[in-house]
Amino acid sequence: MEFSRFRPTPHFIAPHSWMNDPCGAVYIPETREYILCYQWNPGTAEGGNCAWGMAKSKDLVTWEDCSPALRNGPTYDRLGVFSGSIVSRVIDGQRVLFLFYTSVSAVPIHWSKDYIEDCESQSVAFSKDFGVSWHRYEHNPLMRNPPRESRTTGWRDPFVSPWKGLSELLGVDPKTDYMMIASGVKGHGSELHLYQSNNLLDWKPVSTILSVKAGSRVSSKSNLRFGMNFECASFFSIGQRHYIIVGVEEDEGSKYHNGHYLMWLSGQLILEDGLPKFEITSHGLLDHGISYAAHIFRDSEGRLIQLGWADETTKQNIRNKQGWAGCLAHPRELFEISRPITEDGKDLDIWDVDEEKGTMTTLGVRPAPQLTNLQQNTKPTSSLESISTIRSKNYRVEATFKGLSGHERFIFRVRVSISEVTKIIVDLKAGQIIVDRSQSSFEKLGTDSPDSGFFTLLAREDLRINIFVDNSIIEVYANDRFALTSRIYPCLETSIGASYDFGGFDERNIELLCWEKLKSVWPLRNDGEGSLDMKCTEKKTVDETLKAKPIVMEAAIFA
Repeated sequence: MEFSRFRPTPHFIAPHSWMNDPCGAVYIPETREYILCYQWNPGTAEGGNCAWGMAKSKDLVTWEDCSPALRNGPTYDRLGVFSGSIVSRVIDGQRVLFLFYTSVSAVPIHWSKDYIEDCESQSVAFSKDFGVSWHRYEHNPLMRNPPRESRTTGWRDPFVSPWKGLSELLGVDPKTDYMMIASGVKGHGSELHLYQSNNLLDWKPVSTILSVKAGSRVSSKSNLRFGMNFECASFFSIGQRHYIIVGVEEDEGSKYHNGHYLMWLSGQLILEDGLPKFEITSHGLLDHGISYAAHIFRDSEGRLIQLGWADETTKQNIRNKQGWAGCLAHPRELFEISRPITEDGKDLDIWDVDEEKGTMTTLGVRPAPQLTNLQQNTKPTSSLESISTIRSKNYRVEATFKGLSGHERFIFRVRVSISEVTKIIVDLKAGQIIVDRSQSSFEKLGTDSPDSGFFTLLAREDLRINIFVDNSIIEVYANDRFALTSRIYPCLETSIGASYDFGGFDERNIELLCWEKLKSVWPLRNDGEGSLDMKCTEKKTVDETLKAKPIVMEAAIFA
């Protein structure tokens, strides 16, 4: 059936139709549940947004669908409820969730087009029943006008959180909340605007904390250049080091999927003419493939978790036939990695070098520890030969290579048949990890250009590779500091094999684990039935909810 042909199983995905950005993820202590929202356009597999879809989970892995948190309203958000974030607070002994979003009243909105007056504003909705129901603030929008007015290229995706380091710099209450909005200005480039509030309702400008020229290098030695506009920006701190994550929109000459890439910046908060600015000290790609629109939140143990949207790379007619498009990459943990300074590492963009302490530090990224729950129903195999016995579209492989010279080239082949193969290539000499899609699809249903990224081992460092294969989505991780997401569309039902070519590397120096048939993360769904015209109760409920009249919440309740 077309609906399930390329559909992932152990990944977060909408019940049907188009989905994109993750937004509004939060852990609720009282219910011991996570809720996660996402941009959704039910009724079509084509891009667009008219709702915040929502699901809940006890473990961040197994999910249950909920009614949408938001849908388009009648006035200031009649054409879109764009991405944002959820803030959880206890007010007068009661848990209150604040859902911040960009309300859209006019389209199109794109950096290449003239900016329409009042097209984007920032709004909020509330929940006092742990996300079961949401109510718009009666005085929405909270903010109506971008600071650059008609010169704006975008002003959206509010991320709200305290920022202790910034409050210390400004000498204000450490509980102060800050809202970061991604933006840009025509004729210049990308910007991040910062606002502050003491009650989450009244916001005042702080500064343009980062302003960069389009086409400029992120640093003098960087291979990355800033684009035309920022999207989906967020911030956090680890110790005394501060981080910003941004989605970068590039021009038509971009080599990245749909002209977008996902970047992290490490740096310092400084005062310039009395206003806070972000000074970049190191940077890198958060994903070297197609994952975009990063959203961050804290899990029940306080770990920093990042989600991202994995777009399709197949043709629109294929999306229309299957009745859905897009999913989320697996949740990832973000953390810091520090190492003694090495000659081969200190000149790389990703390392922030502290000569005084003799250390270099970078942002780490690895599969969230909750993902081990996907392996509950399967026992790992631990021999290299087990790769060749795989007959599945859904598995995980972990491999460690020791005693390396730094010139090796390792190849994992997945979704293999006589006519189709996808190669995951780790080329240590070239300093690259590549997903070769040139032979992934016999009928060329998807993009056949490679997804790739730079990866450099440090001296005497082992290579640790972690691979997830889930039908049409592949995720590759290396040494807790490299991630790459890719999409493939094998046509043949026989493309379920796997193999490897490690170039004669001594197999005694390889440790390997393989788990086949990871569990479905949607146990209450029947994904064997589903399309844009399906008649199941689930879709009927969603459609009725989308037609319901929106409710507003009076300001006095939160005064």
